[in-house]
Amino acid sequence: MDLGCVAIVALAVFSVSGCQADDPLAFLEAELPSKPRDLGPPQRVFAKRFVTPVRSAPSPEGVRLGYLRAGALLHSTTTEPVGFEGCEDGWYELDTGGFACRTRDILVFSGDRLPELRARQPDRDADMPYEYVTVRRKAPLYRRIPKTDELYTIPPSSEDGGVEASATEEPEAAALVNNPVVLRILQPGFYVTLDRSFERDGETYWRTQQNGFVAAKELRRKDWSRFRGQALGDGRWSLPVALTRREQTTIYQLNSRGKLKATRERLPRRSWLAVQSRRRIDDDLYLVVGDERLVREAEVMVVEPSAPPEPIAEGDRWIDVDLTRQILVAYAWKQPRYVTLMSSGRSKAPSPEQSYLTPKGLFRIRGKHLTSTMDNDEPGEPPYSLEDVPYVMYFKGAYAFHSAFWHDRFGRPRSHGCINLAPYDAKWLFNWAGPDLPDSWHGGMATEDNPGTWVHVHGETP
Repeated sequence: MDLGCVAIVALAVFSVSGCQADDPLAFLEAELPSKPRDLGPPQRVFAKRFVTPVRSAPSPEGVRLGYLRAGALLHSTTTEPVGFEGCEDGWYELDTGGFACRTRDILVFSGDRLPELRARQPDRDADMPYEYVTVRRKAPLYRRIPKTDELYTIPPSSEDGGVEASATEEPEAAALVNNPVVLRILQPGFYVTLDRSFERDGETYWRTQQNGFVAAKELRRKDWSRFRGQALGDGRWSLPVALTRREQTTIYQLNSRGKLKATRERLPRRSWLAVQSRRRIDDDLYLVVGDERLVREAEVMVVEPSAPPEPIAEGDRWIDVDLTRQILVAYAWKQPRYVTLMSSGRSKAPSPEQSYLTPKGLFRIRGKHLTSTMDNDEPGEPPYSLEDVPYVMYFKGAYAFHSAFWHDRFGRPRSHGCINLAPYDAKWLFNWAGPDLPDSWHGGMATEDNPGTWVHVHGETP
């Protein structure tokens, strides 16, 4: 073989590829991946807006995974932005996952000093994440703390209905609140959540979490239901369980001669009992509930286990909602984890065109919100406004599980269609059910990688 030809051919190849004869490996270097730029160590992140979106990619086109609330503190994964598409100051990846836009939605900083005044953050260890108060009588909610000449007196005949006046309303309605400092009129029984208090001209005002201001004298604190369900699966507690229905339920025992005798022990209504077995004594059925204690079965409600409906499979979590008995059970496939009473939508509505019934069927939780404001001004019903209703999980349209701190009628239909839970129960279910919500996030949406828990609603509302 002519080695001279080989050299000529090789040089020709380099020439065609644009390489210099004295640098024959330059084309190889050009194909090597460039070394990623060091964007630096993590920074602290401060959520700036009341609702700060978190997206799946560093772009406005990224899927919205959830959101933060103003004042939330997290960390970025880098010092420098990871992209600038649609965000002039750059996107930052959060240590919880997802991306947020600097300046528009978040502030990035280092050190301990916060870049802005921080609103009171939710207490995630408490049954209720904020401090809740109710309005004693009609009261103005101000945009800022009013000066003396800005104080608003509500006319005795005001028919404002608690709705904020706007430029699109009829002149008569807008004239009801002739004060530019007033956001709206709060009605008796409305609830607001508190941030911090301020003093002006000898008057105390509370700033609400929604950034309104109301005089402290117009507010009062109310206690909420301390009822709670029963955790299951700890060895002692599993299904079936029993729940007392009467104001007082008698405990029985068998004496040394095998005769049934009533003890002095009485259980209050809504007491949970671990059922060990059933026993027929004379003509009645009794439940053995531990330590030779018995209760008459007719005096309690027994909750038996249910099989998961299709297509729920091994590894899936699901929530069984029994409308007939107003019972909710959380399952990890076939293993019951929690049981409690709930209040579904009531059967009676103000008109035949309306329905408050909770929809039946098989659904999945599609979104979770640590809190969400709920209000209504339907004809035939008194208006209501509830700021920051805790532990909201939507499963179909506007129907959701949520805490109901304003009543204690769990076990009876009570709502406009949602599933009401006592505060402790709502928190337990929220923390257990999917989609999983990262720390510091206020809300999150179900995704293929983070699916929502199944919900099976069945039975007939009494």
